[in-house]
Amino acid sequence: MEFKDLLKYRQSTRKFTEQPVSKEDIEKILLAGNAAPVGSNLYKDLHFTVITDRQILHTLAEAARYRLKDKETMRKIVRSVPGKENVENEFDPFYGSSCVIFVSHRRQDLQPGIEYSNAASTVLAMHLAATDLGLGSVFMWGSLEAMRIYPQFDHTDLLELPDSFEPLLGLAVGYAETPLKERELRKDKIGVNYINPERIHP
Repeated sequence: MEFKDLLKYRQSTRKFTEQPVSKEDIEKILLAGNAAPVGSNLYKDLHFTVITDRQILHTLAEAARYRLKDKETMRKIVRSVPGKENVENEFDPFYGSSCVIFVSHRRQDLQPGIEYSNAASTVLAMHLAATDLGLGSVFMWGSLEAMRIYPQFDHTDLLELPDSFEPLLGLAVGYAETPLKERELRKDKIGVNYINPERIHP
């Protein structure tokens, strides 16, 4: 798929079918992550964890389900919040995905903050690779943030990470219930300003 077409078809999928993603496609997506630009060449400080076990994902979602009780905050984030207890118990922040790739980074002292840039770069590359394969995907932040907010539900030990690594982002991947469709590209979604060099160097 041409790059411009990738951008047209790229979208955040929030409803997946139960069809599993093949190991071959997962490997192609991970290859894209390895090809992403990483600040200070810190590839050794990144780590990918692939989870295809729905029971493990259900456990990792416990903090996110608990967070739904804070309806005031959640309305600010997602604008609508399920109100029934049984909906909270069944809430799936991974949207039924059959595969979630978590991106972890070694804790940084020298360049704090660069880890988020590196994680986002790799997730975007994998997001586009999934699109190129005709798969749906969506960035994962909420479930990890919830575990930081509610450490009593922190199950990141299930990721079996190397020492000094922490999960920062994830990418849920799978077959979208509604197939990806082309959308119009717009240039007015993000504000922009141009600096006139003549004003700086008259």
